[in-house]
Amino acid sequence: MTLLALEETAVAVITAPVQLLIVEHSLDDVELILLELSKAGVESHHTTVEDKEQFHTAMGNQTFDAVLSDYRLPSWTGMDVLRELRALDKNTPFLLVTGTLGEEAAVECIKQGVSDFVLKEHMSRLPVALQRAIAERKMRDENARNMAALRTSEARNRELVEHSILGICHVDAGGSLKECNPALLKIIGCTPQGLQAMNFENDLFRFPEQYARIMASCRETGTLHGAEADWRRFDGRHINVRLHLRFLFDPNRRRAIEVIVEDVTVFRAMERDLRQAQKFEAIGQLAGGIAHDFNNVIGAILGWAELGLDQNAKDSKTAERFLRIREQAERAAALTRELLAFARKAVLQPRAVDLNMVISGLLSFIEKVIPKNITLKISNGMIEPVKADLTQMEQVLMNLCLNARDAMPNGGRLLIETEMVDLDETYCSFYSYVTPGRFAVMTVSDSGIGMDVATRDRIFEPFFTTKELSKGTGLGLSTVYGIVKQHGGFIHVYSEPLQGSLFRVYLPVMEGAAGINPAKPVSPPVANARGSETILFAEDHDSMREMACQVLTGLGYRVLSAVDGEDALRMCETETPAIAILDVIMPKLGGLATAAKLLERFKNLPVVYTSGYSPQSDSATLTAANAHYLQKPYSPSALSRLVREILDQRKVSEAHY
Repeated sequence: MTLLALEETAVAVITAPVQLLIVEHSLDDVELILLELSKAGVESHHTTVEDKEQFHTAMGNQTFDAVLSDYRLPSWTGMDVLRELRALDKNTPFLLVTGTLGEEAAVECIKQGVSDFVLKEHMSRLPVALQRAIAERKMRDENARNMAALRTSEARNRELVEHSILGICHVDAGGSLKECNPALLKIIGCTPQGLQAMNFENDLFRFPEQYARIMASCRETGTLHGAEADWRRFDGRHINVRLHLRFLFDPNRRRAIEVIVEDVTVFRAMERDLRQAQKFEAIGQLAGGIAHDFNNVIGAILGWAELGLDQNAKDSKTAERFLRIREQAERAAALTRELLAFARKAVLQPRAVDLNMVISGLLSFIEKVIPKNITLKISNGMIEPVKADLTQMEQVLMNLCLNARDAMPNGGRLLIETEMVDLDETYCSFYSYVTPGRFAVMTVSDSGIGMDVATRDRIFEPFFTTKELSKGTGLGLSTVYGIVKQHGGFIHVYSEPLQGSLFRVYLPVMEGAAGINPAKPVSPPVANARGSETILFAEDHDSMREMACQVLTGLGYRVLSAVDGEDALRMCETETPAIAILDVIMPKLGGLATAAKLLERFKNLPVVYTSGYSPQSDSATLTAANAHYLQKPYSPSALSRLVREILDQRKVSEAHY
């Protein structure tokens, strides 16, 4: 475009009135300026000043689109006007309108920042020069605004990248990591200096095949979203990451890719914990249901076998057969108890338990069951009591020690330790099943064959075992798992092949516990178990009910036999039992609801609950005052002993009262 075309375009864009400040002492020259602008169609409003004081007053009162000044003024010069203007405003266009101006003076004026100069003899140039100066000023202002917006945008984008929780970087063709944000450095555990030596493929990806697969997928479309991989941190720890990749189509950065990284290690760990919990919950429901039904069947077998054994004591051959039946029934009963422990359906009888005393109480047993080529070491710390069932805590320790023994067929070292730990929110954030608090910890470690990852993931499943056929039931560790979970604790397992195993059992401490375990009461002998009192016996399983009633009747008791809770309440409308024996789970009305109604009528009635499967929410009721618990399956002798013991205690209490 020619200069003439530019000037014509400049004049064409004059649409609004122009605010002018004219510094001129000659009114004729002012009129000439305004005339030329008017002839060109430029509408203007002007203010005329002569000296510096008037100039500052005008600049303070109004904003001008341009300043026109004569080069020679009575008390100052046009260049003085320019300096005063720039001191107040650096962007307002300044045009010299003068009679004569030498070439050197013109060059100096341009250097000093004069937008343009117009000779009075060529005044027709003024409209074009004025508009061009105003247009240039608008362009500069627009560029300044754009640059400011760009700087603001860059600052915001930089802030987003710097404060993002996602790791962001660029990877060049050689695999070097460039422009990494702080989040990425935190994810990979590296300093900016250490990052310079790291390679995207060789140092970060744990498995080369994952890198190859991810990059191949990215090359197909240019982007890849949500690809997961296993990375190695700078400190060697492994993490799970989710990657978003994009090839950069930039000729200056050929084959470079943008990488956005999300650390999903904790999230994946929580998913695994949830899947494991769901799996164990499903298995536990199945195991608990099976154990409940089996308990009744096994209880009946155990009871009839014991009755048969007593009645055939003089016939050694028949008695031997009944003895074998009872032994096998007891083995089956032990299996169902282990299943119930895993399912967390066993009824607890908790009290203050000192884990150090549990260890010392079982020490002689442990020394007998482990061979002499295994070195046993005990390291007891100062620990606080836990609220637990003593028998089940003994079973946890016993099962862990037996498991450690079997892992060291050629001998080794068995270490049992106790300590106190405080788990805070930071620790618990890595384990969804852990709540903050103070825990007593019992650790059992061995130097045995250890386990791989696949085995570790299954060791708490019922009937899973790495032992040879017929060498184990696979219920030892699953029982430990169920007992610890039912007590509100958790287990951590650390093991590597050929490096041994370590089981850490965490149990929440009991607030205000005395920590002294009372001695177990001595049961009266069977010979003293006879009586004549009235006993209410409610049981929905026919064989169990018939066996128990026959045992109690044979001992001289009067038995009210009920098939369910409603039947038991009907019988008690005309009878007053000395003791009630109620199955916890019965049709129509269960044992707990039946007991509640009975206690409304008979305030101090002793109640014995029988069950092999009970919701944990009922544990408080089952262990309340005047309540007793008899674990299914039970033998006739266990039933008769408990009944006589409770009745004798009641007689002593009534006599004392």
